[in-house]
Amino acid sequence: MTTFLALLTIFLGISLVLILTKSDFPKLEKVIKRISFYSLIGILICSLLLVFDLRVKGKYTITIIGLTFLLSTILLFGLAKKLQTKIVSGVLTIPITIFGVLSLVWEMPIIFFYLLAMPFHPPKEKFEIDKKHNIEVRNGGFMACGESLFITESTIFILDKTKHVGNNLCATGINKIEALHFEENKIEFLIHHDGKTEFENPYTYQPEIKNMW
Repeated sequence: MTTFLALLTIFLGISLVLILTKSDFPKLEKVIKRISFYSLIGILICSLLLVFDLRVKGKYTITIIGLTFLLSTILLFGLAKKLQTKIVSGVLTIPITIFGVLSLVWEMPIIFFYLLAMPFHPPKEKFEIDKKHNIEVRNGGFMACGESLFITESTIFILDKTKHVGNNLCATGINKIEALHFEENKIEFLIHHDGKTEFENPYTYQPEIKNMW
């Protein structure tokens, strides 16, 4: 989150300098516009895949695509000379700037940045179950009592399919997961965590999963 906010601040600052100095870089603007457009297409594709419980392989793939779109759009706002481009890029840039200024004197806007960053968060940890399946540890969000577990299966080409999401595990600081049993009739994991909750450490977790095979 700190890195995310730092990058936003840097690019908002660069964009502001470009506006104040009335800099004109038509070739750079053209390149940034293309980067913003193609990364937006990437986000839309990733969002469509999520509807079918599919994710692009790679721990940081979605993070990189999302940040590329966000930062290039902010930069485009400072570079753009055409009113239409300025308005389109401003739809994203102006609210971020307003909430950024408000966050200096009020804590509530931080929630906006948290929600903005959430889709781009990579998994905290990723452990191999077998050659075809992995289990990921992800942030559980505001209302969750602990971290979420995602069991994924390697499917087509560069895609992983989410087979199970466990949001009822109130354990935090998960640093190791061992698959004790991963069979059709029995799935059991041994979860090592920070021990800050009432769960024993390590904790035996038996999720109820349908349609795994």
